[in-house]
Formats: sequence, C-alpha cells, structure tokens
Amino acid sequence: MKAATGRLSFLYAALFFELGVNLPFFPLWLRAQALSDEAIGIVLAAPLLARIIANPVVGALADRSGRARAALVICAVTVTIGTGLLAFAGGFLPILLLVIAIALAQGPLIALTDAVTLRSLKELQTPELRYGRIRLWGSAGFAIANLSVGWMLDWLPAASIIGMLLLSALVTALAAVAVAVVRVPERAVTPMQPVGKPERPHLLVLAIAGASLVQASHAAVYGFSTLHWQSLGISGGAMGSLWAAGIVSEITFFSLLGYVVRGSAGAAALLAASAAIATLRWAGMAQDPQIGFLVLLQFTHGLTFGATHLSSVFLLARIAPAGMLAQAQAWLAASWAGIMAVLTTLAGYLYGEWGEHVYCLMASVSAAGFLLLIPVALGFRGRTSLGLPLAGDAEQPVQRLG
Repeated sequence: MKAATGRLSFLYAALFFELGVNLPFFPLWLRAQALSDEAIGIVLAAPLLARIIANPVVGALADRSGRARAALVICAVTVTIGTGLLAFAGGFLPILLLVIAIALAQGPLIALTDAVTLRSLKELQTPELRYGRIRLWGSAGFAIANLSVGWMLDWLPAASIIGMLLLSALVTALAAVAVAVVRVPERAVTPMQPVGKPERPHLLVLAIAGASLVQASHAAVYGFSTLHWQSLGISGGAMGSLWAAGIVSEITFFSLLGYVVRGSAGAAALLAASAAIATLRWAGMAQDPQIGFLVLLQFTHGLTFGATHLSSVFLLARIAPAGMLAQAQAWLAASWAGIMAVLTTLAGYLYGEWGEHVYCLMASVSAAGFLLLIPVALGFRGRTSLGLPLAGDAEQPVQRLG
C-alpha cells in the first residue's frame, strides 16, 4: 500500500502540473497564434464537449473490463502524442481538431485516477483522510506549475507554453505507467454480475447536476481570467501567484478533508455550502476588485472547486450502484464538461463586451446548482456511516446510503 500511495501521489502531482500549465496559460498561447476571443472560446469549449462522449465510454469500459490502470496508461500516452503534434499546428482549424483529439484521451484521466485511488483505499477505515492527503499533491503540482510557468513567461515567449505542456504530459504518462505496475486487487464486473440500482436515484441525479453546475461556473475564471489580468497590466509572475493562491487553499482543505467530511451527510452538506460560496465568489469577481480583494477571492478556490470535487467524489462513491464507480465519476465529469463547454463558448462571445461582468452569468449558474443541492443535503441529513462501498467490491447493490 505504501508504494501504491506514493506513486498515486506522484501521478496526481504530474497530472495536475500539466493542468496547471494548461488552464491558466494555454489561452495565452492561443492568443499568440492570432486567434480572436471568439475562436479562443470555441477552442477551449470544444474539448469539454469531447469529454461528454469520452468520459462515460472510457469509464464504462474500465468498469466492465476491470482494467482501469491500462485505460489510464493508454489515455496518458495518447495525450503526450497529441500534444507533440500540437506544437506543429497553425491556424484555427488544425489547432481545434488536435485539441479535440487530445481531449478525448485527457478527459477521462482524472475520473480514472480517482477510481484507481478509491479502489486502492477500499480497505481503510478513514478513506477520506488518506485520499485527501494523496490528492493534495495534485494541488501542489498545480500551484508549482502556476508559479514556475508564470515566472518563466516573464522571460520566455508564449510559444514556449507548448513545450512545457509536452514535457508535463510525458511525465504524467510515466507516472501512469508507474501506478499501473503496482498491482492492487481490482475485481472486474462480469456480464453475469448484476450492476444494481441506486437506492434513491433522484439524489444521485441531483448531486451530479448540482455539482456539475458549480464546477462549470468556473468557466470564465479558467478561460479568461488570465487574459483579463494581462489586459490590466498584471505581470506573469503575479498572475501565477493569483492562481497559486487558490491552490494553496485547496492543499489546506485536502489535508483536513478527513476531519471535515464524515460520511454521506457531511459530504452532501459541504457540497451545498461550496455552491453558495461559489456564487459569492463570482459576484465579487464581477466587480473587478483590486488586487488585495482579488487574492482573497482566489483563496476561496479551495472551497468552490476543491470542496465541490472531493465531496461529490465521495458522495457518488457511496450512492452509486455496485460495479459502477468509474462510470459514476465519468458521468459527473462529462456533465460538468458539457455545461462548461457551453459557458466557455458564451464567455468567449460575451467577454469582449461584458468584460469582468461575465462573472454575473457564472454566479447565476452556481446559484442554480445550490438550489439543486439543497434537497441532496436534506436527504442525507443524519447519515454518518463512514463505510465506503466501491464498485466491484460487492456482488449486491449498496443497501445503505450513509
């Protein structure tokens, strides 16, 4: 278990380092390719749409075959190859097609990594605590990428971003291979084994829908905050620091996760609270605050993103039917990716005229998510069981939600 834990931690660090280069700084590379705001919005939204197809399909194949680790390696290697080809692309259409191809492999990576990690921790009495301490290395990798790449862009041209993405994709692929060779028992779901149904499917649907809206409301900050800060004259190093501030709050939250989330009730309550905080965050961002208040708003990222992600991951792990862990996580990832694709495209068209007021749209989206999550929090009130039933670990459907 110790070897598996260390390698999983490194995989999260490598995977999110790559995302830490991509999310804040890839729009700058697109702008350097002379793409308009509308074209940038389309390029950023297209891979999210691709994930709607890729995530459920890959998740279902991983569950049915019992080979989530193999799927993880294949996807990571494919991303590396696609990123290398992107370095030679020029013009809107070639860039768009390659970005979509990369997204078909990159989209399922986080869901697959989460599924592999949760299965590896299934024997522990406090999986939330151990998962949080593994996952925080992903946030650390993201923060290091924000700071290092932001600083380097003060000295290097935007064209160098692709080289950084290629190097980080290669390290992620190697980390995936290292995880795959550590064998942890992982029982496949055979065709004769009943998959089962969730005891209260409406709560599963509401949890996925509400969490997806909250995650998707980050579309504007992911797609256009760096461009907006650059237009205000903020340096690359300062922009990296702003992104890193949010990740520091994530790391703090992840390290305390096991003490904050106790059972289904705690996860559901935290999920609803993160939606409320996201609404307040976007309302504040819409006011184009001064740098001091902007830093404060960035520090809420650990709750608006981190709490939403982790509480939804654990809530779905408890209420999804047996044999569908990867699929449930993939449904969640596909749902928020689809909504974020729409919001990213809208932001691309609206940002030129609305500027920072595009965050008003994001605030309304997260508020809608909060309304959907209220019945989820109420539905799990009073359930405190720490058991973590995972896909493939039992032959019968989960009989309890908490």
